[in-house]
Amino acid sequence: MKKAALFVMAALLFALTACGAPEGKGEAFPRRVVLEAGEGFTADRYAAQTAPGGELRFELREDEGYTVTGADFPGYALERRQGGGVILVLRPVRYSTAVRLEVERSGQTLRYHANGGARLDGGDGAQAVEAPVTPSHLRLNTSTGTDLFQRPGHTLTGWNTEPDGSGGAVGLGSRVGPEEGLTLYAQWSPWSAPELFQWERWGDGAAVTGYAGEEEILTVPAELDGLPVRCIRAGAFAGADCRGVILPDTLRTVENGAFDGCALSQLTLFDSLRTVSDYSFSHCENLRTLRINAALPPVFSGSYYASFADKFDRLLSLKDRRKIVLFSGSSARFGYDSGEIHRAFADYDVVNMGVFAYTNALPQLELILTCVGEGDVLVHSPEFDAAQRQFCTSANLDGPFFNMMEANYDMVSLLDLREYGQVFTALSAYLSGREGMEARSYALSPADFDEEGTPVDTPSYNQYGDYILYRPNAQDEDPVYGLPVDYTVRSFPKSAFIDPLNREYRRFLDKGAAVFFTYAPRNRLAISEDSTPEARRALDAWFREALCVPVLTGLESSLVSGRYLYGTDNHLSTEGVVLRTAEIVAALAAQLGREGGA
Repeated sequence: MKKAALFVMAALLFALTACGAPEGKGEAFPRRVVLEAGEGFTADRYAAQTAPGGELRFELREDEGYTVTGADFPGYALERRQGGGVILVLRPVRYSTAVRLEVERSGQTLRYHANGGARLDGGDGAQAVEAPVTPSHLRLNTSTGTDLFQRPGHTLTGWNTEPDGSGGAVGLGSRVGPEEGLTLYAQWSPWSAPELFQWERWGDGAAVTGYAGEEEILTVPAELDGLPVRCIRAGAFAGADCRGVILPDTLRTVENGAFDGCALSQLTLFDSLRTVSDYSFSHCENLRTLRINAALPPVFSGSYYASFADKFDRLLSLKDRRKIVLFSGSSARFGYDSGEIHRAFADYDVVNMGVFAYTNALPQLELILTCVGEGDVLVHSPEFDAAQRQFCTSANLDGPFFNMMEANYDMVSLLDLREYGQVFTALSAYLSGREGMEARSYALSPADFDEEGTPVDTPSYNQYGDYILYRPNAQDEDPVYGLPVDYTVRSFPKSAFIDPLNREYRRFLDKGAAVFFTYAPRNRLAISEDSTPEARRALDAWFREALCVPVLTGLESSLVSGRYLYGTDNHLSTEGVVLRTAEIVAALAAQLGREGGA
């Protein structure tokens, strides 16, 4: 989906704001509002005025394929007419201003069924609401539901392709396949009885302090005695025997020890939560599945973080087909011509899963593993400047991992939390870090922007997941960051680096996939003084001996002239990509027994 709006002339805006008018005298003058013209709609009028604090209404007609979704006015409302058309209501109008509409280009429609709830637009709750969705991705982000349905005493926990929840489950805001005529049914969980809870006032709401129930599925109410539930105090659910917990979207804080020793195995929460940590769920050894629902707009849409969800969409679409998966951090994103690899190995599809090296590779590899099977190929090229993360030396999560999950939180539910540490501490860092960031739309695609976030006229990513904007060679060979990487055997001891990486590789091998290790490209001048030619030969020999998978290409060929890099010490220029891809194709052809890669 694209926001479409054109700004009116600056001189007109200046006149409308009545800047410079004395505050007291200004109260006597009518307030004038100009509606900015934009793509995708027409209005019955584009300017109107009212008394201070009054109300203005504009009748809008949406062009075919477009939907008006919002306005940059703090007190706006959109009223949809049954026969078509939209009324934009602005109230109260305190100042003269210009208003810009948010318009989404609609390419497909998802139908949402209230399934026991009530439609907020006043329609029959037994009928489905059709909501347009722009196919900016292979799979479509769903509605968060807050603008569609309500059901007193219940929490909307997600969508399902079947009314009884027996079909495909989809989290609020997460992605679903774009099958023709797809209807999603609201899934509701009734709140646990209020008399089961002890609570106290906490700021503008309530804090749960205790629980006396024995439910298998505990749904914490969104309000108690009319107050929104904002906090769960330490010990409130300690030792509770519930197997599942559903937290409300009103919740902001879960204190340390809140669920200490609880038997829960599955937790559902909303991204409106702010403070939580692993200590909130201490001694919860059975906690396996985390489901995150979106209650707030995304903030990383269009960034390279969001490209992971797009790449995962492609990977899912190829789950049952033979494929070559390229993985590491951004050096892979900038490092391959996957189309050339596809042409060389026409019986394999290709997916470039590289996004960001400075977050743990382990959960990313585990997500990739869910889509890998017999005959697939994984090419892993860990970046040595982030070796601890890239070699899977730790199972701890961090905030940037959740940055990558934001565009499709359902990916998190595919991980077994028992295999990871600092899950909720990392989640809290991500959630609190989003505060104050600009709200964006799921419709934005990373392909709409360059690496710095500037909009581009041509897509910056291709269908494979490669970053494809032209990148000229550098003017000289000098390193960019001055962070020398150590290519020595002592920097990669077996127990700390080799063993954890081998454990992960064997999980792919056990599923019948072929795995190859290779080196990420690096400026040959951005290495340590100890990384002598002898030390590099020893390290390459060490990897070939200690790893349980073949080393695809040699270390020396990964150390390239800085002229073949662009802006960093490991992002290849366009010419550098051509050279590296040719080397990878030849090496893969030899490993797979192909003649010239054919």
